Amino acid sequence: MQYFLDSADVDIIRTALECWPLDGVTTNPAILARDLPEGQTVAAQLDAIRSLTGSRLLFAQVTSSDTKGMIRDAIKLADFLGDNTSIKIPATPDGFAAMKQLAADGLSITATAVYSTSQALLAAKCGVDYAAPYISHLDNLSLDGPQVAADMAEELRFHGLTQTQILAASFRTAAQVERCIHSGVTAVTVTADMLTTLATHGGTAKECANFDAKWNVRFGKGIAEMI
Repeated sequence: MQYFLDSADVDIIRTALECWPLDGVTTNPAILARDLPEGQTVAAQLDAIRSLTGSRLLFAQVTSSDTKGMIRDAIKLADFLGDNTSIKIPATPDGFAAMKQLAADGLSITATAVYSTSQALLAAKCGVDYAAPYISHLDNLSLDGPQVAADMAEELRFHGLTQTQILAASFRTAAQVERCIHSGVTAVTVTADMLTTLATHGGTAKECANFDAKWNVRFGKGIAEMI
């Protein structure tokens, strides 16, 4: 199971990487536009994120819409960010052509904005490492986002395309994340707030309060002071 942080905010990324057992960081043009500080260049921001992720995987997305431009963007991003980078290509006709060539050339590719099982299968046939459905966006279309992601994962397994993982993204609730994981999706990307939500449970808090109450009545000081 892989957990990625969906952010381009350097401070959030630094804190999250210190706290959580993350496999890397995902970005896209909208996230970079939102998180880029005034006066900072995109190149400097991506470089700062790369310095934080180290050997973890970093996802960056092309901005061109035609095949030739996507290939140019992808090669430049891969050269700039170095190893352990996956280039995100939208699941469009031009995008599939770019995916096929770039994957054949040895780049790690993620098909992004994947909305159907057919798109996921075609991306897998192109040789991508990940296919990323947007769960809440699917829900907004009156579809069942977690179920769509589960169907994608199942079809990839059924057809032996196991080199491609479903990377579920754009979650609104923890229940969406857990449904995806329970149904066989092996990678998710979430916000820092969602990570906290996933790690928090009222039952745990209640047990910790019980531990503290009983310990303090008997001892009144921390265990490190007693050893």
